[in-house]
Amino acid sequence: MTVVHHNDADGIAAGAILSHALSIAGLDFRLLPVEKVHEPIISKVHADSGSIIVYADLGGQSSGMIGRYSFDNPLVIILDHHLPGGDVPANVVHLNVERFGISGDDDASGASVCAIFARELLREAPLLSAHDEGLPSLLGVLGAIGDGQDQKGSLTGINLMLLETALSQGELIKSPDGFTIPRYMNRTAREVVEMLNLLGSIGFYSGSAQTGVDFLLGEDQDRAFQVCGQLEEMKTSLFTRETQAIRTQRLTETKHVQWVDVQDRFSPMGVKAIGLFLEHLIHEGLAAPEKYLIGFQHLPAEMPGIGTLKQSLTKISARVTAELKKSIQLGDLPDFMTLIPRATALVSGTADGCHRFTAASVIQQGQEEEFITSMETVLDQTRKNRSE
Repeated sequence: MTVVHHNDADGIAAGAILSHALSIAGLDFRLLPVEKVHEPIISKVHADSGSIIVYADLGGQSSGMIGRYSFDNPLVIILDHHLPGGDVPANVVHLNVERFGISGDDDASGASVCAIFARELLREAPLLSAHDEGLPSLLGVLGAIGDGQDQKGSLTGINLMLLETALSQGELIKSPDGFTIPRYMNRTAREVVEMLNLLGSIGFYSGSAQTGVDFLLGEDQDRAFQVCGQLEEMKTSLFTRETQAIRTQRLTETKHVQWVDVQDRFSPMGVKAIGLFLEHLIHEGLAAPEKYLIGFQHLPAEMPGIGTLKQSLTKISARVTAELKKSIQLGDLPDFMTLIPRATALVSGTADGCHRFTAASVIQQGQEEEFITSMETVLDQTRKNRSE
């Protein structure tokens, strides 16, 4: 069995939950963290036709593409909270909260979905008692916080249910700083999420996503802290250099969009770095408040656990300022769940990981400006449709 999981904080928590559950169940598996879902990656994932494949915290928006490669696999399971896209064949089980009227933006993270799946899997055995639900619940909460689902001051839906379980079993303790976690040396939940983002996102190409999973499962914690320190220094250095260039040259702009293309300048950081950098630009006041903010970063040709990709790809990250978020909430402008998949499709790319106010997709290198034009096209079409 291969468990394909995202490499951000939510995805690492999801991978740790499934690792925990499958180990208890005595099943053989390997974890395969990936940054993005795209056709060359999916084809390599499904190359072993005899393997069961589980996608965790990704794959929902690419379920149709996954279906096209899954006919020779005995079973494919997608555990996700991103907006579903495409039909799937009978051998693909797509468990996605959005398909059941539950918001994947507010009420359930990818790790939350995996926590519920793991609980039910072990109850079927039965290998789980009530007191064993604490760790998966804790990890589900960390995934929700990692995806920013606590920004309204509290968690809701499935996330809240897991939070209550984690609190009742002593996995989380309320504190003035939010929640502290005894099993992680009383670090706050926010501090642990920041560690996971460093390990999985910044340190992806050095194999540190697995270090993040190991840390969550109580293994090699001292090493995880050491690696995080090194990754933070690298991120700070590269972000500072790029920020200074933007202060001098400013972001490139069109009518509704502003963007930065870092190409390979963030190497050897993983491509999640471009999304974190956009958030940094907003925090520094360098983003125009009324425009969508887009970042481009090249994916390396060699991907851990996958091998060499035959295509040269670019990761797209998308963010909004607080001002633009209000305009979207008022219905004046489309959110990223509407905008990014349509613009990506116009350049034959793959959107997988789109929320209302944050999004990601993958296109061919060299199509960056064409993608920006596609965004403007979709925006014009959307505004025209609303006026008719």
